[in-house]
Amino acid sequence: MLYLGEEEVKNLIKMPEVVDLVGEAFRAQGAGLAPNQPRRRLHMPKGALQVMYGGLSDQGYFGLKAYTTFPGIGVRFIFLLWNSETAELLALMEANILGQIRTGAASGAGARLMAREDARVAGLFGTGWQARSQLEALCCARPLERVNIYSRSPEKREKFVDRMKGAVPAELVVVETPAEAVKGCQIVCTMTTAKDPVFDGSDLEPGTTVIPAGSNRVTNREVDDETFRRAAEGRIATDDLKGAKIESGDLVRAVSAGAVTWGRVVEIGQIAAGKMPGRGSADEINMFLSQGVAIEDVAIGAELYKRAKAQGVGQDLPVEGTFKKAT
Repeated sequence: MLYLGEEEVKNLIKMPEVVDLVGEAFRAQGAGLAPNQPRRRLHMPKGALQVMYGGLSDQGYFGLKAYTTFPGIGVRFIFLLWNSETAELLALMEANILGQIRTGAASGAGARLMAREDARVAGLFGTGWQARSQLEALCCARPLERVNIYSRSPEKREKFVDRMKGAVPAELVVVETPAEAVKGCQIVCTMTTAKDPVFDGSDLEPGTTVIPAGSNRVTNREVDDETFRRAAEGRIATDDLKGAKIESGDLVRAVSAGAVTWGRVVEIGQIAAGKMPGRGSADEINMFLSQGVAIEDVAIGAELYKRAKAQGVGQDLPVEGTFKKAT
């Protein structure tokens, strides 16, 4: 079994390639070649364990990601990759960075499938660790010229822009209000831990693609009912419909309020596989709700494994008894 640490993962792959890989995983999903198990959470007195797994049958891999969240301690991710033809355990990877880039790449792949081709301005809500990869991926999906940056903390907005201004080609502009953040945008992305909507849906301009990426708990919500009402006239997609019914605070609450019905929500794989368009017109408002799914991790993990083997990167660990046949 190959072991890869965080720095090795970081050095083996870059965001443009990850956006492509996630897009391919969505296409496999739409073709019925990517079984996926939504996230499951186990709560203990001092923290929680989250587990999710999926496979890419056309590539011959399946994998499992597990991570712990402990208040005051932090989050730690691991990823396991198997050969789905032989049952060989191929790799164990530290996966904090893998999770960060895959979460951003999902938004990038969604923007590539659903945003206007001429999108040049985006708004980003959130300035934390995960917001960095959201920004990078959106700039891969479309040649953005300007990104409005907003969070509740003026100090964090400034620090985020200082950190990221050399990492992307777009001009990063700190804005003071949510309304300013969405003004003139063709893409609006949210990566927050908000419990209540972070902007007013009536402020969205025609042609905007909304990408809520932070609300993967039913207790959280980033998008209001008005946004759903407007997006329901176009296309609303998510990365896994079964999982969204469990943990998408945005969708669950919007459905409960009558702003949208589950029948209006499709999986992004249907769009990626060419079975339906991502948008019907230049002026429609549409939405991609990214929860984060295991097939994204499998697609990236498999590529990391292949690159590491080709470049002689990582450490081989003995795994006893893997191929003992039952008697």
